Amino acid sequence: MFGFHKPKMYRSIEGCCICRAKSSSSRFTDSKRYEKDFQSCFGLHETRSGDICNACVLLVKRWKKLPAGSKKNWNHVVDARAGPSLKTTLKPKKVKTLSGNRIKSNQISKLQKEFKRHNSDAHSTT
Repeated sequence: MFGFHKPKMYRSIEGCCICRAKSSSSRFTDSKRYEKDFQSCFGLHETRSGDICNACVLLVKRWKKLPAGSKKNWNHVVDARAGPSLKTTLKPKKVKTLSGNRIKSNQISKLQKEFKRHNSDAHSTT
């Protein structure tokens, strides 16, 4: 009856069962009340359970208020906060080349030698 029996949870170890967010400014709750609506609301093909963040709870409640026959779903939210996917981590990053400001390799080696000389202990006065 009262909300004193269970502490408020703002972080989840496994994350939200829908969007995979691990922390939220609002609370996480158990998803048992909303699991029957997951398939239609989020376009899921598998069953999910666990903690659900308040943002996803609000999406389920919004979905329930849609007019009958509406095909709208929130599929784009599923696993959105899971972190970088394998696809994005394996892509090589594009390197920009500065054609006008190129420094030749012999200039680089000269600068490195000069830097080492200035930072060596030979110049130390202690």
